[in-house]
Amino acid sequence: MQRNQLLAIVVIIVVIAGAGIAFIWMQQPTRPPENTLVWETIGNPDYLDPHVDYETFGSYISYNVYETLYTYPWDSAVTDPSVPLLAASAPVMSADGLNYTITLRTGIKFHDGTPFNASCVKWNLERAMKIFYPDGPIWMIAEPLVGGSAVEAKAYSAGPSSAAFIAAFENWVANSSAIIVIDANTIRFRLVEPYLPFIAALTYEVGAVMSPTYAIAHATNATYATWAGYGVDYGEYDNYMASHTCGTGPYMMTTWIPDQYIRMDINPSYWRTSTSTNAGAIKTVFIRTNEDVNGRSLNLKAGTTDGCYWPTTNALDIYNKTSLTSKDPNIHVNTGGASYTVMFFGFNMGTFNLTSGQLVTSPYANKAFRQCSSYAFDYQAFMNAAVNGFGIQAKGPIPFGMFGYNASLYTYAYNISLAVAAWNVAMTDPVFVQTMNNMSQTLTIYYNSGNTVREQGSLLLADGLTKVVASPSANLTGISGTMKFKTQALEWSAYLDQIRLRQMPIFFVGWAPDYADPDNYVYPFCYEWGTYAQRIGYNNSIVNDNYLLAKAATVPATRMAYYNLIHEQVSQDAPYLWVYQATEFRTWRIWLHGDGLVYNPMHDLYWFHMYKTYPTA
Repeated sequence: MQRNQLLAIVVIIVVIAGAGIAFIWMQQPTRPPENTLVWETIGNPDYLDPHVDYETFGSYISYNVYETLYTYPWDSAVTDPSVPLLAASAPVMSADGLNYTITLRTGIKFHDGTPFNASCVKWNLERAMKIFYPDGPIWMIAEPLVGGSAVEAKAYSAGPSSAAFIAAFENWVANSSAIIVIDANTIRFRLVEPYLPFIAALTYEVGAVMSPTYAIAHATNATYATWAGYGVDYGEYDNYMASHTCGTGPYMMTTWIPDQYIRMDINPSYWRTSTSTNAGAIKTVFIRTNEDVNGRSLNLKAGTTDGCYWPTTNALDIYNKTSLTSKDPNIHVNTGGASYTVMFFGFNMGTFNLTSGQLVTSPYANKAFRQCSSYAFDYQAFMNAAVNGFGIQAKGPIPFGMFGYNASLYTYAYNISLAVAAWNVAMTDPVFVQTMNNMSQTLTIYYNSGNTVREQGSLLLADGLTKVVASPSANLTGISGTMKFKTQALEWSAYLDQIRLRQMPIFFVGWAPDYADPDNYVYPFCYEWGTYAQRIGYNNSIVNDNYLLAKAATVPATRMAYYNLIHEQVSQDAPYLWVYQATEFRTWRIWLHGDGLVYNPMHDLYWFHMYKTYPTA
């Protein structure tokens, strides 16, 4: 899939900067060519298969390589997916809200030349259902579709490679008629009940369409190398498409070297014309991994990169909060965009493996200790030092600005006295005391390497818990040694693996919206099958029942009442420590322009609508 020549000569110079390594690519001239975008960030994508990946890095790549039926405006912060992309027009919804009929565009081809049509759409969603990665995003499509919840139930209860799941999936494909191909250019979705966010859910990357021909040709098992086999085995999430791509989008991935870079080249046969200024001017994109914040900032200042992830912990190095301007005339700082991203600590309420391989009960199985930690975190210090004001304290699973948010409901605040009182309640539980001793009186708080915001938050929580056990009022009877609280960083993809496998007692991550509806927050955080509810072992029947009632409610006031009940119960249970809701802070060179840079909380940069204009000598 190599379409363009790589830059003439690229020499990688390794620069030791503090504890990290900064990668600076030097060319003649040192800045990248005008048609090449170089952006530095941290970590790696988890997967590049849009039917499996469920994190922001992979979704960012998929957004530029794959396409969905609808998308969000590229030039505004509107969070309604009102722009037909692979669809030719707006969906037609039946009067009862149970059927969505969509007319598709014609003449579109995938990167490998395969024609796009309605059968491809159906095949892709059925493929995602066959894989049904329990830690993936397919739940949001499965639940609304006729018969989809039966497949979902078997995926979570028996596993997607089980005989029970296979039977449920095959029955769904054969008998549900949930997805109907009307003709080559028309498709219909049948819902089990009205669900207003359905098109928004379909707009998330799980609804992206890959080339069936390409995926089938690269099946890892010849048994499934047919249209009816979907190119994958049941539950095969780590398949060929996890590290390869073939979509209809404006860019094609040509190289991925984990921990170094991902290279994308423009699709020379891209189907869409655009009125955006200089659309398609960026021919090659490099997304480079650089875990060192100083290295990233130096490269941006030197002009060897066009943009980078600049954490808010270091915001004041580049941004003047008095004049609200960049401190470097060559670097643009974009702020002010309202985000729906919620940052939080997840408390593992089950068991986890210690480094020694010993399986132990998590101390966070104890509700009082979860409450203790929620009181021990200095929220204001975090907002001042780690976020530098670029965010607001989170108050629960539903973010500020979204329907369902209620500022008047109970929120934890920093209070060491209340934290000590909660600790003392936890200490009345002999299982909790034994757990702490099993852990050698040491609790490790984990975060992903390179993320200095999460590093600072983890250190703050460790400091708060240290103050709790140092209090003269703290009951330490039965603890065999000195309680210690420490932090540890892990590389992004390894970190996600550890979270999924419940290998940590506590972790610090964020949740960005798949679609702008409270259902996309309450389900993953609070419902028993939700992404993070599963990962931490949270299952409350009151919350589960109210979630289902809220999901089915069509009257806003009724729906709001159910969300309030959920919030109250979750606050009591304290399965998470809600830290903050981020606001925009992004940096790039002033020579970078275009609608693809416009902030929208539902997607990342869109390279096809970006261009560079270097100043003349």
